[in-house]
Amino acid sequence: MWKVAFISMLLFLGVSAGALYYQWNEYHTEATKQSVLQHDIEATFTGKTIEVVHHIRGAVADAYEVTVPKEVTNISCAKKKTCVEQKNGKTIVDASKTNTLSLTYRVSIVPKEPLFIQQWLVYFHTTQPQQTNVSFTDVVHPEGVWAADGKLVGYVYKPSFSFFMWEKKGGQTVPLYFQSQPLQPTFNGDLVIYATKPLHETALSFWKESDVQTLIVTSSRLQYMTPTFVIISDTASVSDIQRAYVRVQLQHRFPNSAVPDSIWDLLVSYMTKTEPVTKRAKLVFQQLQQTLTEEQQQTFWTLVNKNEGQPLTLKKLDEWLGEAYEGNTTFFQNEEPYMTFTERKMLVVNDVKLPNAHVLLKDDQQLFPFIPIMRTLGYTVQRSGEAVFIEKGNGRWRFFTNSANAVIREWNGTLYIERTEFPKWFSVYISETAEEIHVVGQ
Repeated sequence: MWKVAFISMLLFLGVSAGALYYQWNEYHTEATKQSVLQHDIEATFTGKTIEVVHHIRGAVADAYEVTVPKEVTNISCAKKKTCVEQKNGKTIVDASKTNTLSLTYRVSIVPKEPLFIQQWLVYFHTTQPQQTNVSFTDVVHPEGVWAADGKLVGYVYKPSFSFFMWEKKGGQTVPLYFQSQPLQPTFNGDLVIYATKPLHETALSFWKESDVQTLIVTSSRLQYMTPTFVIISDTASVSDIQRAYVRVQLQHRFPNSAVPDSIWDLLVSYMTKTEPVTKRAKLVFQQLQQTLTEEQQQTFWTLVNKNEGQPLTLKKLDEWLGEAYEGNTTFFQNEEPYMTFTERKMLVVNDVKLPNAHVLLKDDQQLFPFIPIMRTLGYTVQRSGEAVFIEKGNGRWRFFTNSANAVIREWNGTLYIERTEFPKWFSVYISETAEEIHVVGQ
């Protein structure tokens, strides 16, 4: 029945709209072949409400969990009296014994301009691929611009109404925007730009290279961004807008990430080749430049990008940083002021494993933890201020940690001795295997 009504309306709209229908039907056919959960939305804007007929095809589960926006009311089903119900604290749509459903509901709208509606469709939670097609009729505004988070298939203006069609892959979250002020759509491949004047070439190039399908540049202060749908003010800073969009893109690429703002700031700076803004991100950026070679930095960023689709954590960042440098670090997890690494190999002194003592990697040197090694070798080590006193049998040594060429150095409260200096002062021999570093002494 809905197809008959739809075809009749398209015939009324004219040949151009009829062509849109055949293109629309191709989407339907292809989606069905691929077992896609297909959403066909017929929406009519009446001024205070959006009347929605929501057709679902390709259902393969007996039930789907859904989210119903708070503005949605009067939900009913075409084939059943009730197909939306509450079970165990979840909202469920019953799809048993059928692969097609039709929901009818109403969305309450607060009339204002510009009009922005973020949530208005019943959202289906499923791992099944989804495709959404929206036909939208405005019987109140025969003029003005409607834009949505989706690819604009076509639009028609008539004396008593306007009509728009969009299609979108991946579910049916399709924010809507309207303003009566003329905004002529400009098509740039898959990108549609709504603006009162042409964009600067630099800005246009940026948006062309992005994933955005719909860009709205408006005189209002409204700003909203998804990877494919952007609303910005015509007075906003271009650089700020670009950084904000890249952050949205990154948060979409690494969903559910529990990391502080400074990490996003750092990633945005890397992607945009700009300086970080936050204090911590500036410090991290500086440490990456100073501590890692260009090749190691590239390895780190490659490891980050390879994990797209997974949530970021500070622990993972430390693991990738350590893999790039070939050492262990807790730089991100502990928010350390300096980027330091330790050997991944176990330290073994006279066949005694020291799991809590680690060889420090710094300035292309191996620094050995002095006190745990010496005490394991039977030495007595005491410290008084900058002086370090070592004894064993008749042997006596005294070193100062603050001298220009100090043999024993302090780093983060721990005393170290450099590998090549160690045998010069004490009777030790150092060797390595694939998994262990051995110190042998008397």
